[in-house]
Amino acid sequence: MRVWYLCLSASLFLGGFPLLGQETTEEAMMKELDSLYRVIFTFNYADDTTTINDFESFERRLSVIERRAYEQELNAPYFQARNIWFLHFKYQEMRQEATRLLDETIATAREWRDEEKEVRFVYFKGNLSFRFDDFDSAVYYFQDALSMARAMESLSLQAASINALAVCYAQLGRDMEATTYYKESYAIAQQIADKKQVLTAALNLSNVYGRLEQADSALYFGQEAYHLAIELDETSLYWSCLNALSVAHLLKGNFSQTIAYAKDLEQAVLPIGETGFLITSYLTRSKALFALGNAVEALSYAEKSRLLAIEYGAVDNEQRTLKWLVELSSYLNDFKQALHHQQRLSFLEDSLSRIAVNERLEKLAIAYETDKKQAALENLELLQAQTAQKLRFRNLMIGAIVVAGLLLVLWLVYFFKRRVEKEKIAQQKAQNELLRTQLNPHFLFNALSSIQLFLINQGQGSHALEYLSKFAKLMRRILENSRKDFVSLEEEIVTLRHYLDLQKVRFESAFDYTLDVNVEDHLSEIKIPPMFAQPFIENSLEHGISSIKNGLIAISFQQKGDTMLFKVEDNGVGLSRSAALRQNKEHVSLATKITRDRIELLKRQLKKNISFVVKDRLNETNEVVGTEVIFEIPIQF
Repeated sequence: MRVWYLCLSASLFLGGFPLLGQETTEEAMMKELDSLYRVIFTFNYADDTTTINDFESFERRLSVIERRAYEQELNAPYFQARNIWFLHFKYQEMRQEATRLLDETIATAREWRDEEKEVRFVYFKGNLSFRFDDFDSAVYYFQDALSMARAMESLSLQAASINALAVCYAQLGRDMEATTYYKESYAIAQQIADKKQVLTAALNLSNVYGRLEQADSALYFGQEAYHLAIELDETSLYWSCLNALSVAHLLKGNFSQTIAYAKDLEQAVLPIGETGFLITSYLTRSKALFALGNAVEALSYAEKSRLLAIEYGAVDNEQRTLKWLVELSSYLNDFKQALHHQQRLSFLEDSLSRIAVNERLEKLAIAYETDKKQAALENLELLQAQTAQKLRFRNLMIGAIVVAGLLLVLWLVYFFKRRVEKEKIAQQKAQNELLRTQLNPHFLFNALSSIQLFLINQGQGSHALEYLSKFAKLMRRILENSRKDFVSLEEEIVTLRHYLDLQKVRFESAFDYTLDVNVEDHLSEIKIPPMFAQPFIENSLEHGISSIKNGLIAISFQQKGDTMLFKVEDNGVGLSRSAALRQNKEHVSLATKITRDRIELLKRQLKKNISFVVKDRLNETNEVVGTEVIFEIPIQF
């Protein structure tokens, strides 16, 4: 992720609009909006881990405040609510909705003759265009906001607009022009004593000087921004400061400091999933580790940087990382990897540098072929001094190897792409079958029959509504979890409790259940495949303990290192008799088949063993006293 983009985003939204009135109602609205503003940064939009219920509750609260503020024409809370709505849409990549909201808000600001709010939301239009790499539109809106701010003689808005224009020039690779704008923004921010704007401008100056490799200036402005971010408690800007200081110390040759700041950043952003901040940090950390003599660990962090750059579509970051990976792989004599990285880099670089890149590619291909035949690298100079006939033969061989290598790479890409597609189709099919299993006619029919019993036969309308509400929540959780490869153990336990509590209502508490959890890590940190146990719990209910009194289902989770052992036990009629009863009822259970299909998919994906056993429970005299299902699967953290 581009650091200057993050700085721009933070400069637009951190802080709120000033409180214009002192009425109790307005003060209460602003306090509630401050709370909602903080909530927005707890949502993990990128990883889709925020639940629908979280969004619904947030949007409902925000809508109520916005409507009341508009009806009472309360300026501050209304525009703050619109500001938060804009953030919410922007982080969900909903450009059309965000644009419509900004246009409506600008029209309202003009109607209420609030020039300051009009400038701010024109400024936001520039930021929205920038987020989607529409730089021409972004420059247009930022220039428009700057003209309006100058007409108003608002130095704070001028500083923000100038800083935004500098960010655009930095993104376009015009760092010298960007530096001029950043300095102007920095000077204005100091003049008006706006610490937040000083922080943003100083951070941007540190970043641009870092790209220009001016270490002293990068370190000076980075330290100033760092201390201001701590003072003002600006979380996202603090992360960017750690990144900037890591780069600056690398340029100064302070490698231990580089690694220290990179570690601080990693510890801060990993728990909340803001991994885009780590692209540059991992690269600088890799270079510092290499400088300290740890080439193997340096290679590991360079690979992390490359994968994150690909994930976030940061092509410029990927190019910088690939160049470093070529050097590292060559240093480690892994010429095959060096050649692979150079080929990817060649594809990304523009046509103006293509000739130079191809020269490096040819040299790497020669080095790789020579290493493969275990010939010494020193022979390269000797080979270049041979006769014209040998040179021609060598060049023909190199050309053939390069062509063959490219054909092999193309074939491998095609082969693995086909295999991945087939696995995805198989996985989707298994997930769909699993979903249909969860929503099988038994459960749906019995659940709706219970509602009918409460509502019609027994006249218990309130119980029917309560049951229906729980049923709907369970269905939503099942639908959400069935789309995920892994869910937290905490989420899985909540879903199982919902399901068993509903079944207890349906069976009029004819059975009970226990849920035993024995794990080393926090429930929210442990990830397991969803809904492995539910089909077997349903089998226990429908066929195992349905014909006995005082039925009991025992579910247990036990962590063994990075493996989870969990069991589903009942005190029913046992596996053999249950199968006979199902045949008599012409019932076909797909639970075992679908579970085995899912296990096979997970084995191929995780490259780890997974065990699954269904058997009768026996007492001391070898009498069947129930059924036992045992899973042993790897944990994801």
